[in-house]
Amino acid sequence: MSENTPGSANAYPKVGPIVINEIMYNPSWPVGGSYTNDQYEYIELYNISAEPVTLYNFDTALPWKFTDGIDFTFPEDVPVTMPGGGYLLLVKELEAFMWRYPAVPVEKILGPYSGSLNNAGERLELSMPGDVDEFGTRYYIRVDRVGYSDGFHPEDCPGGVDLWPSAPDSGWVSLSRISPQSYGNDPYNWTASTPSPGAINP
Repeated sequence: MSENTPGSANAYPKVGPIVINEIMYNPSWPVGGSYTNDQYEYIELYNISAEPVTLYNFDTALPWKFTDGIDFTFPEDVPVTMPGGGYLLLVKELEAFMWRYPAVPVEKILGPYSGSLNNAGERLELSMPGDVDEFGTRYYIRVDRVGYSDGFHPEDCPGGVDLWPSAPDSGWVSLSRISPQSYGNDPYNWTASTPSPGAINP
C-alpha cells in the first residue's frame, strides 16, 4: 500500500518508482526478419519518479531481478541506474531487437533474458532484495507486478470475464500501460498500441 492505514480502509496500492510500462509478448514476424517471433519480445520499464533509481541495493550488495515470469537479474558489477522519467528495455534477443527497433539507443537496452513471455498471459514481477530470515532465506520485495492475459481466458479471471485487451495477441501491437502512475495489475489500465519501446515510434 502507498501508506499504512491501521484500523482504516486500505490506502491506494503503492506504485513505482519503476513500473512495467509496455509488454510485447506475441510479436509478429517482420518483413525481412530472420529470427523466430519470440526473439522480438521485450518488456519496457519506466521510472515514474523525477529522481534516478539504481536497480541495485547497496545495503544488501544485491541487484534487483524479476521474480516471476522471465528470468533476469540486473547487472551487479556495473549497477544500472534509470534517470528520472527514463526508460529501459529488457529484450529476449539483443540482435533481433536492435535490428527491428534501430532508433532505440543501445544504452537503454538490456538482455537477453531467459524464458519467453507467455502468449496466453502470465504474471510478471519486478522485485528488489529484502531481508534474510533465520534460516538464511533471502526474501524479495515486489516493486511492480502485472498479471496480464491475452483477453481470451475468462476462466482465469475474477467473475469469469477476461477484461484484458485481445489485440496484442495478434502480434502487431503491444500491451501498453495507460497511466504509469496508476496501479499496474488492472486490465483497465492497459491498452493495445503501436509498439514504442523507449517511447520511440519505429
